Amino acid sequence: MTTIKKICILVSIILCFLSPAAAQPEDNYRISISPLLGILYGHAEEIVYKYSGKDQYLSELLWDLKPLVYAGLAVDFGPRDPFKKNGIIAAGSFKFGLPVRTGIMEDRDWRYPDNEKLTNYSRHEAYAQNVILTDLCAGYSWRLTDYLALAAYGEFSYMHFSWSGENGYLQYLNSDISGNIIPGQTWNNSIPKVPINGPGIFYTQNWLMLSPGISLKGRFNQHFSLEGKISYTPLIYCAARDDHVAPLATNDIGATFWDYPSFGHYIGTGGKFVFSPNNKLELSLSLGYRYITGTRGKTYQSNIGVGVSGKTVQTSTDGGGAGYSALDIGLAVRMRLYGWN
Repeated sequence: MTTIKKICILVSIILCFLSPAAAQPEDNYRISISPLLGILYGHAEEIVYKYSGKDQYLSELLWDLKPLVYAGLAVDFGPRDPFKKNGIIAAGSFKFGLPVRTGIMEDRDWRYPDNEKLTNYSRHEAYAQNVILTDLCAGYSWRLTDYLALAAYGEFSYMHFSWSGENGYLQYLNSDISGNIIPGQTWNNSIPKVPINGPGIFYTQNWLMLSPGISLKGRFNQHFSLEGKISYTPLIYCAARDDHVAPLATNDIGATFWDYPSFGHYIGTGGKFVFSPNNKLELSLSLGYRYITGTRGKTYQSNIGVGVSGKTVQTSTDGGGAGYSALDIGLAVRMRLYGWN
């Protein structure tokens, strides 16, 4: 055998051992980490129902998220290539909102006992104080074809929002000493605006949800893929607190309200476009939407001020409600940390 042939054989052997396929067997599973950045655009809803078992509102407060900027981190576990193998999947994410102005807060009341005409309106600047969003899910993924994969999962979600309503103004109809609207008045936008300086209202929502969901992934080639998902549940619980620290229009006291609505309807849906330059890195753009409605529960109230005891009393068994509706637009960089067979 000539020297040249020996050299060629040696080089071929070295190249085989240096190639990725020969260096190690293909990983079946992997763990990845993803820094997150995005915005929420929508609003949260605080509701007081006028009558037990009926849908008429006594009061509605809308707290803007227009927008709320967040950052966070996600970790996920699953098949390295869901288009080749079935497997267990699991994921968790944590996001925190930046303390910025998120728009306005509008408060409307319909306090006439015999009709549904508007009686009170107020408007304030809305500032996010503290926002935490956490999601945990686990399930199973099935390969359908080389280009489609289906997954079913269960998801637990926790959302915490707190705002302050500052400055702004009130436009209230006149009321008697007991806080009842004096009959014969009609609300209109020409009613004098009573200015509010500084914080007037603080509001907090804590949401807990447990939902099943499905997702479908499809890929065009080794670099580009799409994913869509949807989930639904009536298993919803909310603990909310509303602090009116400014003097109310009807008297010179403030008040704190606690609401505990539950059940109702939660829908979560979304899609994600993914670019994978290699098997260790993914860049994604996602669009999601969450909608919560129909929750009702107990309400408690405590008044504060001169001559007021401050005792907390239950005011309703099903008069407190809450809602949420927001788009979630996010960017993520997914990096593979570890893989194994």
